[in-house]
Amino acid sequence: MTNVLFSHQQLLHERFLQTDLGKLYLSIPFNELAVTIPAPPSAKSGLGRKPWFDVKGGIALMILKHYLQLSDELLIERINTDWSMQLFCGILLKPHERIRDTNLPSWWRTYIGMHLDINAMQQQLAKCWKPFMHHTSINMQDATCYESRISFPTDVKLLWNCCHELYVFVQQKRKKLKLRKSRMNYNKHRDHFKNYQKTKKKTRRQEKKLRKQLLKFLLKLLQYRAALNEKYTVTHSNKERKKFAAIIKVYEQQHEKLYGNTKEIKGRIVSLSKPYIHPIIRGKETKVVEFGAKVNMLQVDGINFIEHLSYDAFNEGTRLQNGIHLHRKLFGKCTHLSADQIYATNANRSYCKQQGVITNFIPKGKQKPHHIEQAAVLRKTLNIARGTILEGSFGSEKNHYFLQKIPARNQTTETCWIFFGVMTSNAVKITKRIVAAMQQSRAA
Repeated sequence: MTNVLFSHQQLLHERFLQTDLGKLYLSIPFNELAVTIPAPPSAKSGLGRKPWFDVKGGIALMILKHYLQLSDELLIERINTDWSMQLFCGILLKPHERIRDTNLPSWWRTYIGMHLDINAMQQQLAKCWKPFMHHTSINMQDATCYESRISFPTDVKLLWNCCHELYVFVQQKRKKLKLRKSRMNYNKHRDHFKNYQKTKKKTRRQEKKLRKQLLKFLLKLLQYRAALNEKYTVTHSNKERKKFAAIIKVYEQQHEKLYGNTKEIKGRIVSLSKPYIHPIIRGKETKVVEFGAKVNMLQVDGINFIEHLSYDAFNEGTRLQNGIHLHRKLFGKCTHLSADQIYATNANRSYCKQQGVITNFIPKGKQKPHHIEQAAVLRKTLNIARGTILEGSFGSEKNHYFLQKIPARNQTTETCWIFFGVMTSNAVKITKRIVAAMQQSRAA
């Protein structure tokens, strides 16, 4: 009986490797990636939820999430009914078994995000994919923003959210302390906010007047909460403490904007649920401002690697030298570089000249006549490659690998979401190259 089961599983595994998921599975070094993340404590102690997946299975779960673009609940439902997806995650359910925990992908996203080492994982991926990459000496860099799924922020909306959250907390605590419901003119401010939102043509005068009213109401709520904490023993969870700290910071920023002299607020909070998100001015025609993580991306032979990821705005022109260092760390020699004109600073030009790296930057000063035409052709080729391959990959990741509007709820899971979306896109490209190489070897 044991031999029959073993032969059946072996047959399933051979059939699995012939499927699209199986080919994708072969292109990802799961063992090397799993080494960078420690095993969960429950796997060692045996306590807690049933460990359906090990670390390799958790990583495979993240890849399936972006490859199929499914919700967590639908992903678990598909795994329960699809044996190829089970083998991709390193398990094989029995006929009577069923994973009922639909929160499992979210749990693994949080756990992997807490221990995620992007540089270590990218080194393992580059080492595995290097045999299938040809032009590894050409470096292309550009920055993009992976937007977070938040409602478009306005000062009025942000102030009202703070007032609502604080009012609900105060009423809940008063009910728990068996006190009567406090009277704070909440309904009046709510009606003012709703009427303003319904107005089609919102004037600056109306907006400023409502902001002053909400700011005054928010201060009253903050003072009332402080008095409640002094008079009674009110416990707060970590989530509540972080939310109150964000509300206080929003009040300070909005008060400074309304009554102060500063035009620009550093570290401005635009979402109460995601206080780490800040406005990033991109200067595009369609989107002047974006809200999410800004990433300086390094591309080598069509494969993207994250050089720098930040939720604060930064000048990508200062990251060029770091991108060359990362390129050399992953692939060795770097001979050519293609980047946007924002990277063409004097410091970067001097560095590339010292290192012998040929760039697509428009040269300064007088050039030798016999070099002008040849350099122009090379610059044009590098510009076309960057504009089509690199910038095209950003659109592909956002439209086909769940990176259009990231619905993650905190900074840890959002970073993990971005990394595995980019990695899944790369793995699909490498899979096509592996399949093409195998077909070519068979034909030969």
